[in-house]
Amino acid sequence: MANFRLTGSLSRVEELLNTRVGPLLDDDGDEGSVMSDEASEAEEESDEDVDEQYAGSIPNFTRWGAGLSFKDTLQYRDLQPIEMDSVSSPYSYAFRIDAFAGKVSTAKGGFQSLGSGKFMRRDDSVQVRLEKPHIDPQLANYLIEYYFRELWPLFPIIDRDALYSQIRDGSPMPSPSLMTAIYFAAATTLASIGPPMEIHPNTSSPSLSPRSLPPRRPPNIPNSLVENLRTLLTNNLTHLSKPILEPRITTLQTILLLCLYDRSLSGDYRSSLISDAIRISQNILLHRSVTNIPARDQSLRKHLWWTIFVLEVWTSARDRTPCTIDLAEVDAPPPIESEEMRHLAFTALVTLTRILFEILRQIHTPLAQNDEVPTQATRFRDWTMDWYCNLPSDLLVSEMNGNEMAELLLACCHSVLLLIYAPFYEEEMVSGEMERSRGIITDTLGRLGKATVKFGVISSLLGDLKRRRSV
Repeated sequence: MANFRLTGSLSRVEELLNTRVGPLLDDDGDEGSVMSDEASEAEEESDEDVDEQYAGSIPNFTRWGAGLSFKDTLQYRDLQPIEMDSVSSPYSYAFRIDAFAGKVSTAKGGFQSLGSGKFMRRDDSVQVRLEKPHIDPQLANYLIEYYFRELWPLFPIIDRDALYSQIRDGSPMPSPSLMTAIYFAAATTLASIGPPMEIHPNTSSPSLSPRSLPPRRPPNIPNSLVENLRTLLTNNLTHLSKPILEPRITTLQTILLLCLYDRSLSGDYRSSLISDAIRISQNILLHRSVTNIPARDQSLRKHLWWTIFVLEVWTSARDRTPCTIDLAEVDAPPPIESEEMRHLAFTALVTLTRILFEILRQIHTPLAQNDEVPTQATRFRDWTMDWYCNLPSDLLVSEMNGNEMAELLLACCHSVLLLIYAPFYEEEMVSGEMERSRGIITDTLGRLGKATVKFGVISSLLGDLKRRRSV
């Protein structure tokens, strides 16, 4: 590897990747937002344009149509009996879904024929009673609205319209574990960065009655709220896991929200939860392409699976552990930019994570061939640079763009470059490139300031990767 050179004259791509704009933000100061007043006003205008563009689809209470129904959506039903084979043995997917649909939670007992070659366990149903959070309705509504406005766009793992419909109609109410997780994600973020000065008047959720809609100034977040929600969320997951975690959509969403936004979790516990999420998602075939279901459910399945993939790969990169997901067994379509106009950053992050997955598999593996690693590293470097150059203009950092998502993606890009350079860290030129990438990550996270908590564990993983000096 001694003759390996990854650096040369700066190209247009490298100039983009070397972006450094604006002063660093003081985490302890009042400037918790990365955006200037002008940028904030521009973003508000953009939000209004989006509201007009998606009028009728964004759940605004005043626009809510009486004819809309979400009772057949995956978010409502929570289980989806999709048959991918005709096998009727206890090892088939159809059998497992029938067992769980019958609310079977125990691991013993005989089997009862349901007809059409399907079977269900004869165990008595075990009712799992989950604790419900007790929150002031006005505060609860504000936390829901904040979650969907600030956190959900990057990881859209919940069918927002269907959930709002559930809350409004109350038949049935959403899972207590999921609602607790949403409250916790919003509350822990607000506790770290503080609430905005006022609520945008056009983004109120229809989750409660008009009389309960949030005021212009947000309610105070009690100091004990985050810890109480964390304890309640942990207890609910413990109850759900006895004796096994059922493969329900809401259980999966609860786990993902905890993994994403509870920065106090130990690395081992988070890895264990991610493993549970992978197992549940594979039980309900989220990793498989299923086309004979409504587009709304296909979108939710896609968002869930690729969020799990992002968590698994970036955690593996930080811990230097093998990924348990094998993309050779996955045919679920990745998100496509043209179909995800409200989630462009999510689509871009998934694409970069797929590059990172290949880097870990081909460079950071005991089976890597030393004589092939330089060639592979050059190829992955080019892929990463091409990825960044082809991002939508709104996701490129510039002096005119104060987009927090753009800052995050720039930091992610240089974290991937660090992993590409890592096998050659002792070489002087490569070492210089690594220091440049570390500096850009530091600047980017500094500009984000306290807003890094919006990206949950991802920003923590970026910081850990930046501090690592070698393989």
